[in-house]
Amino acid sequence: MIRILDRRQEIYDYFQGNTGCQEYFLEPGHKAEYAAYYNSMYLLQDSTEGLWQHRSRGFANDPLQAYIEFWGVMQAINIQQDSICQLYITILGKTLKAKDKNLVSWMTLRELRNICAGHPVRKTRPEMEPLTRTFMGRGFGNYDEITYEQWQDGIGTTHPTVILGTLIDAYESEAEAQLLEIINELKRKWP
Repeated sequence: MIRILDRRQEIYDYFQGNTGCQEYFLEPGHKAEYAAYYNSMYLLQDSTEGLWQHRSRGFANDPLQAYIEFWGVMQAINIQQDSICQLYITILGKTLKAKDKNLVSWMTLRELRNICAGHPVRKTRPEMEPLTRTFMGRGFGNYDEITYEQWQDGIGTTHPTVILGTLIDAYESEAEAQLLEIINELKRKWP
């Protein structure tokens, strides 16, 4: 998460130190963009610092506390991604589409959150795919490996595993690349 924090700081410093950038965003017609920028920057900072601190500490030994921490980690990643997407559209003027950019780890983390929560059961799955139900138990694991229970029509119950720390590390590289695009666009628009 330190690379995301570093790129976030680079965006902040450039924004604060560039008169042209400041003038553009402070014009009355750009209030919504200015609010989107600042809101995203604060959410990005808080979610990233929280994730960084938790990763260095790890999940609690108490399974109920670890369970709540897991959902906090997954939600913080979603908040972080949403913040990056908002910065992207605010600075680049176009939507960041993770699928089009082949951000595999980014999408996998988002999907993992939904899978482990047991939803959506059919919302995003084609009708021809079998019905699936999942459950995230209390003793799920840690950053080295998490396990959840999954029942699938025609297959039965399985216990898929995910190397969460490695997945988050791969996602960090993808997220950093998006932030670098934002920095480069800031420099292009307001040299």
